[in-house]
Amino acid sequence: MAFENRKRAYIEANYLKVSNKQLAQQLHSTESNVQAVLSALGVKRTRKEKEAFSDDPPTPYTAEASLPRSFASLTKMDYGVGGLAALSALVVYLLTLAPTVSGEDSGELITAAYTLGVAHPPGYPLWCLLGKLFTFIPVGTIAARVNFMSAFFAALAVLIVCLIIIKLTKNRLVGMAGALLLAFSSEFWEQSVIAEVYGLNSFLVVLAVFLLLLWYEHRRSLPLLAFALVFGLGLCNHNTMMLLGPVFLAFVLFIDPKFWFRWKLYLACTLTATLCLGIYAYLPLRSAANPAVDWGNPETWSAFKDHVTRAQYSFAMKENPHAAGRLAAQLWAFLKLYAWEFGPWLCWMPFLGVVALWKRDKTALAFLGCIGLVTSLGIIWVTNFDIDRQSLWLNNVFWIPAYIMAAIGAGLGLDWIARQSWPRIPAKRVVWGLALAMVASPLALNYAHNDKSHYFYAKDFGENTLLSLDENAIYFPTADHATFPVLYFQSVEGMRPDVSLANIYGYPEESLYADMPEDIRKNFGAIPNAGQEHFIEKWIIEHTDRPVYFTRKRDMRDLPDYEIKEHGLVFAVRKRDDASELTPPWDEYFWHSLRPEKTQGELTADSVLADAHYMRGRSWFIEGEVEKALLAFDIAARLGPESKETMNNLGSACAEYGLTDKAMDYYTQCIEIAPDYAMARKNLGQLYLGRDDVNNALLQFEEYLKESPDDPLVLKSSADCMARIGWYQDAITRLQYLLRLTPGDASVYKSIGQYYEEGKISIRQANAYYAKSLEIDPTQQDLLAKLNPAAPEPEIPGLPDGVPGAGLPEIPGLNLPTAPGLPQIPTPGNFGGAPQTPF
Repeated sequence: MAFENRKRAYIEANYLKVSNKQLAQQLHSTESNVQAVLSALGVKRTRKEKEAFSDDPPTPYTAEASLPRSFASLTKMDYGVGGLAALSALVVYLLTLAPTVSGEDSGELITAAYTLGVAHPPGYPLWCLLGKLFTFIPVGTIAARVNFMSAFFAALAVLIVCLIIIKLTKNRLVGMAGALLLAFSSEFWEQSVIAEVYGLNSFLVVLAVFLLLLWYEHRRSLPLLAFALVFGLGLCNHNTMMLLGPVFLAFVLFIDPKFWFRWKLYLACTLTATLCLGIYAYLPLRSAANPAVDWGNPETWSAFKDHVTRAQYSFAMKENPHAAGRLAAQLWAFLKLYAWEFGPWLCWMPFLGVVALWKRDKTALAFLGCIGLVTSLGIIWVTNFDIDRQSLWLNNVFWIPAYIMAAIGAGLGLDWIARQSWPRIPAKRVVWGLALAMVASPLALNYAHNDKSHYFYAKDFGENTLLSLDENAIYFPTADHATFPVLYFQSVEGMRPDVSLANIYGYPEESLYADMPEDIRKNFGAIPNAGQEHFIEKWIIEHTDRPVYFTRKRDMRDLPDYEIKEHGLVFAVRKRDDASELTPPWDEYFWHSLRPEKTQGELTADSVLADAHYMRGRSWFIEGEVEKALLAFDIAARLGPESKETMNNLGSACAEYGLTDKAMDYYTQCIEIAPDYAMARKNLGQLYLGRDDVNNALLQFEEYLKESPDDPLVLKSSADCMARIGWYQDAITRLQYLLRLTPGDASVYKSIGQYYEEGKISIRQANAYYAKSLEIDPTQQDLLAKLNPAAPEPEIPGLPDGVPGAGLPEIPGLNLPTAPGLPQIPTPGNFGGAPQTPF
């Protein structure tokens, strides 16, 4: 098929030069076939065109793609225009550059660069090495120097985009306009003023595209070898290059289908790209030095492979199945984000560029179009993201290469407009006006949002958190904004080296439980699951004399000798018999701003202020300032209207302080935001059970168990609901399943015995389970009175000797009744414990 397409392209390129007969001779075909192609193209020669036929034969036909005739040969002036575009972008980036650590992965990446550490998967070895070089700039904080690295490479990407547009259009004005449209687009600009990997990634992607276009133009070996070098380097920075690899390969094979005749060239390209991959040796080498950031500890082949292939994040792509409705929602979400990258009034410009390039060079159009499709639709399919604020915020960076292709298309579209004949319209003024709009509009639209020159939210939160911790503390943070700024201040600026950051990588630091018995530790995976993390936290608390802090209120029911109390921005774990008082450090904190309207909707800033107001509200509750507390909670809710964690935590705090109606309202909002968020359903079920509304409680518990089927507390609670409804056999089966998880829990055996007795199923079996419960916990006086000690102990069917709970059935599916509406009058309940916060 490609061979026939080349013949059509050959006819289209030469039909005005020679006759059908000469074309047929070159193609070893017939004149009728040539005419059929011309007819399909809608071409008919005029008499003057026929008279202009040359007697000379056309350029011989070859199976290779013909050299593009529409490409401009770049001059020094063109490079000067590109440099001016890059310099303009860089000036704006410097004016809006973050002066210190910012949100997202900034703190972790800066620390990895400064200490030559191992960043989160896939490790970003090239970025870390280059970042280390930028830390030697003798101006500004270490964070600001690494932030400048993003600005520097983003400006170089703007330069290359300008040159690509000029090469495709021979128009410097549209090249400048398209490049600056990209420079001031929302996501590209945002990633250019903070420490992130996407400025470098953008530069390497567009440089690879530019070099392939140069090779396509002249078929010289040097651009292809240079492309191989850039491609190999790109593979050492971000997985986008891996995704684009097939597109690049297909383009090369299309241009040069008989590549085997030049096998030495392609072998040299392969070796060049492969040698670049040697940069990944950085990961195990630096990991062996145990730097401050050693994510994944990639010193073994297995750990190295998992780190480079992002195995830690594979769950995000697998937890939700692909479906047509889900894909449509994801596509619509992407299109809305795309529309606001340049502004809705300019987002149509790239489609004019498609029309222009279709007429000028279909091969270049297919190449750039495939890159755009792979980095938009392909990434949508691979990431399979959720449609919520946090997911969209985190995934939008992956579409930057698609936005780059759109900016190139916008430049081509402006050139198409410039080449049209517009009666009674001053064409030059229209083009200059549109070019100005393409620069000024996104600049004005996105300036406030992307101006990080006064961004201190992460800095304030990190420093104030460290101020909250006692000497030699163990600190368990949750969420990036509570973890990475603290990591940066500790490892880069030398603050509070006495504090142990307990879970930098999202799970407990192994050194903190190195003394745990090996027969217990061997059961943990490389990345402990949620239940194992909870157990490890419990073990650390029980076996350390160091103060322990959390940023989320941990459930302490498995630690009856301990309690958890608010202490400014954190929660302190304390022994119940500790009579010393905690002095809230609120007066010692410094904030550049706590005003919600100043965040410009930036996710980390919103999260920081939401947490600050949430914790301040909790402290006001303790002080009896209920109105102030509720006002602080309302501010936190406004800052996190689409944050399931924020809404759940607000509900938990209200429930803890007796405001059950308000708590149920927050939980309900949380479930509306994220119907699959199990924690909110668990907490809402607790409140329903506390109100003796067992039908609604059971509905929420069943939804929770779909996500977390092994939660002992909810298994017990759901069984209690079933028993209250009268489904005693279902309750017994549910608790028999629980015995697999907690075979030594005397209360489970006791509850099963009660259900056998209350449901009048079998007194004999009831006594058997009572006896087993009493065997585990002989202090139960009520069971001692109930059972006759002299009577022989009956055997529990289905429980082999020495293996409590073995062979028990799975949780049965239930046909539950429709839940009634939410009750309005709170009633005392018998469910112990306050609702939980996430993590």
